[in-house]
Amino acid sequence: MTSLWIFAAFGTAACFAVSNVFAYDAARALGAVKFSFVRMSLVALGFAALLAITGFDPSINLADVKLLILSGISGVFLADTFRYSSLARVGPALQSLLATTTAPFTLLLGFVILGQVVGGLPLLGTAIVFTGILLAVISRNSEALTRFSGVQTGLGSGILFGLAAALTQSGSILIAAPVMLKGVDPISATFIRSAAGSASLILPALFTAANGARIRTMSQSIMQQVLLSAVVGTGLGMTLQLYALRNGPAGIVSTLSSTTPLVILPLIWIVGKSRPHRLAWIGAAFAVAGVGLIVNSG
Repeated sequence: MTSLWIFAAFGTAACFAVSNVFAYDAARALGAVKFSFVRMSLVALGFAALLAITGFDPSINLADVKLLILSGISGVFLADTFRYSSLARVGPALQSLLATTTAPFTLLLGFVILGQVVGGLPLLGTAIVFTGILLAVISRNSEALTRFSGVQTGLGSGILFGLAAALTQSGSILIAAPVMLKGVDPISATFIRSAAGSASLILPALFTAANGARIRTMSQSIMQQVLLSAVVGTGLGMTLQLYALRNGPAGIVSTLSSTTPLVILPLIWIVGKSRPHRLAWIGAAFAVAGVGLIVNSG
């Protein structure tokens, strides 16, 4: 069935949404750096186990490894730390919206670093994305914060952390792109990136005895949330996305995979028993539409 890739792309967005909800309490309990370290260590171990079965891609050379390591440091050490710092402050709904700015930032870095010309539709899409985020921020009621809304005083810093996460994630994508365009095994590439990210987090995560003790003594429920976030978000989510990319147009797959903001709102409504404001729905729709214009304009 050729339409399975469509369901896989939507499944990717659903996995990212569920992962964000699982990650929320754990990121607040452990802190962004410690949470990222534990999560990415689990991801690296999981992909190492897969490679033990499938084998490492022999076509990956030393230059490729260096680029993937740099991509992992940017995408995990920096982007994930910023992302979970944002998540703890503004909650999963607004954070998932902030993540859609990865597409506009990729355009920006492509223009600044690679000299790529940006046309009218991508610029319009960028404006629509940021309009959606603005609508979501306006809809946030600081006097009626719910379990998944973040903290009352963390809006400004949470938005900055979220934008920083998107910027460093877009940098990670551009760094890894030359390697992935060669057709290397994505499992091998993901293992290198996750291992590099996890290793780069060891020092800050375990910098003090208190940090190490906090990781060793985390509750069973927190550990389960970290594990589920890793398995559902990176494991299942990335697998579905790769399947979709192999069978469907990359632009459409990227758009459908970016519908996480729309998926996460009903999820929070069900789990958190809090009905999102209508502007939040409109903002999420705007952001997804903006991403669609950007990634399908070529």
